[in-house]
Amino acid sequence: MKESAFHFFLDVLSVILGIVITFAIQGLIDRSRDRKNVRSAMELVRTELATNIEDINVMHDYLLEANRSALYFLRHSEELDACPEDSIEYHGSVLLAEISLTTSSDALELLKSSSLFQKIGDNALSMKIIRAYDCCGNIVSGLNRHFANRSRQFEESINGETVGIFASKEGLPFREYLKTDYGIYTVRWIASQAGQFTDTSEIQEAIDAIDAYLK
Repeated sequence: MKESAFHFFLDVLSVILGIVITFAIQGLIDRSRDRKNVRSAMELVRTELATNIEDINVMHDYLLEANRSALYFLRHSEELDACPEDSIEYHGSVLLAEISLTTSSDALELLKSSSLFQKIGDNALSMKIIRAYDCCGNIVSGLNRHFANRSRQFEESINGETVGIFASKEGLPFREYLKTDYGIYTVRWIASQAGQFTDTSEIQEAIDAIDAYLK
């Protein structure tokens, strides 16, 4: 009877150990899969943030170019009739360019929706990623608001008093435009905006933290 009970105990113990080992192995497999999934998601986030920085830098370069074009008109405001036509056309087209910015957050949404965010295991890194995307959103809002204000400045300068000056020309004739008070004011306003809205340091900080995490 004792021997039978002992064998029964061994059988039960074997079953329990088998279950424990199975769960332990499955746990290792699950954790390994989670690490791979988190790593893949983080690589996507890094790529997306780096692309966002590139797009923002393009806008930064445009702001600098618009500043240079505005300063060109201001420097030559008293002698625009003597300026080369191609220079007038080039700098005018820069100031009148239809432009806007969008950045992507698809990788962040994937990270959130797949429940991988809490599996990163680094709260400081998670916060840097969130702040980086917030920074992208703030830059986009600031730039697009600036471009909308710039367009409104040009639109409001074409009023009942000035429309006759510009109606006979294709596009906005900057030689005539800069002879109006509103024209000078608008170009001075554009010249004052260079270098704003495009600080990507928080985004780069998140990318550097992701690089350290992936290593």
